[in-house]
Amino acid sequence: MINISSLESLIGELKDKLGQDYVATDKEICFAYSMDSSPVPGHIPDIVIRPKSTEEVSEVIKLANKYKTPVYPRGAAASLVMMGVPLAPGGISLDMTRMNKIIEIDEDSMCVTVQTGITWGELEYELKKKGWYTGFVGPGPGLSSTIGGAISVASVYYGSAKYGTACDILLGLEVVLPTGEIIKTGSAALDTSKKHTRYGLGLDSTGIFCGDQGIMGVKTEATLKLYPVPEATGFFVYGYEDEDKLLKAIHKMASLHVASDIDYSDNQSGFDMGGGEERYIVRGKVEAHSEKELEAQLELFDKIANEMGGVKTAPAQAKMYFEDMIYEIFPMAGMIGNYGASCNKMPIFESKKVHDLFLKYREKHKAEIEKYNLTTVWYTFISGSCIDILPQIQIPAHDPEALKYGTELWKNFIKEELKYGTVHYWLGKVIGDQVVEHYRPTYFNFIKKLKNLLDPNGILNPGLLKLP
Repeated sequence: MINISSLESLIGELKDKLGQDYVATDKEICFAYSMDSSPVPGHIPDIVIRPKSTEEVSEVIKLANKYKTPVYPRGAAASLVMMGVPLAPGGISLDMTRMNKIIEIDEDSMCVTVQTGITWGELEYELKKKGWYTGFVGPGPGLSSTIGGAISVASVYYGSAKYGTACDILLGLEVVLPTGEIIKTGSAALDTSKKHTRYGLGLDSTGIFCGDQGIMGVKTEATLKLYPVPEATGFFVYGYEDEDKLLKAIHKMASLHVASDIDYSDNQSGFDMGGGEERYIVRGKVEAHSEKELEAQLELFDKIANEMGGVKTAPAQAKMYFEDMIYEIFPMAGMIGNYGASCNKMPIFESKKVHDLFLKYREKHKAEIEKYNLTTVWYTFISGSCIDILPQIQIPAHDPEALKYGTELWKNFIKEELKYGTVHYWLGKVIGDQVVEHYRPTYFNFIKKLKNLLDPNGILNPGLLKLP
């Protein structure tokens, strides 16, 4: 940790750069920045700052290098895996949520440039006034999440079946490197070009910062693709008893890249999410530019479901999942307690192995699950050509013994599922430490070299991915 004298000097210089109102050292404020939404607490920072511009972020990073003080960028704190929180006592919590401006809506180039502290909700509200949206419109926590946080973990969920991840709609970034230098990526890296494309100028430097967990730089601006808002929206729900037929149906649905959202849950995995009488429930959302097109698409999904033995039920639950719940963090979190979730991708048919593992794991620990009033949930959704698996262990938040046991149960399951080829993107400290154990040595050496080059003093998010 930084010594008292140096800390006081750092605080003074930060206040000179950002102003008194945006540099906090109060214990109560700093404590609030010691945690995200995960069941595992972080540490308390020495300083919380709220910059308003890329230039201010650059000044902060330069001072952090001067004083060899760690910096932990933070968005909406919706992470479930210890991200955006200090991983050791002290340091600077860099709250990006004051940087919430829309820089430019370029309708001719069909893209929008924003500061990365803006939420998906704020962006959607303004874009829809002009008849546009981003296709992928936010991760699981909904519209309260920030653009920067979603890019840092390559988030998926709302719109992912058709549009992919937050990084798939990304055209370029403005980034403050861990040395304080400012760079632009994508076509904006050219001094003659607009921000209309990601590729075509050599290295895809944008990709270095996609899913990087915030270790390679502080993203301050992002340019995203725009699509016309659909004129018609429809939903479907089908029930299945046979998992093999279910997966065949989902595979066919996903291969079309027509539905914006497709998910399924196992109502016998510990928590009945409803939607029908069958064990497995598939939900989906379809967008179209006319009622006639929408009708044809819904008929197509009915045909696929019917061919695979699906039972069509009322679509109301799909509307709730893919439209209503986006406006608030998943309501079950408040009802049940802390999430212990692992978000990972697999080929669709391969996911059955992890589902079987989850059911066996749940049965093995059934007595303790009941003792501590834990709730298990099997929930998945489609992201591009992959299935995204979210096996969950819900933990009563205010029971210390349950929290301790449930957290270890969650971590140990992640360790087991990694053996089956799960690919995690929401890493943070909790999952990242385990994923690193499966890195091929040459790949991990490459990451270390890149990190050392960009962050020679190791000031940005030290401790993530087992990096200094």
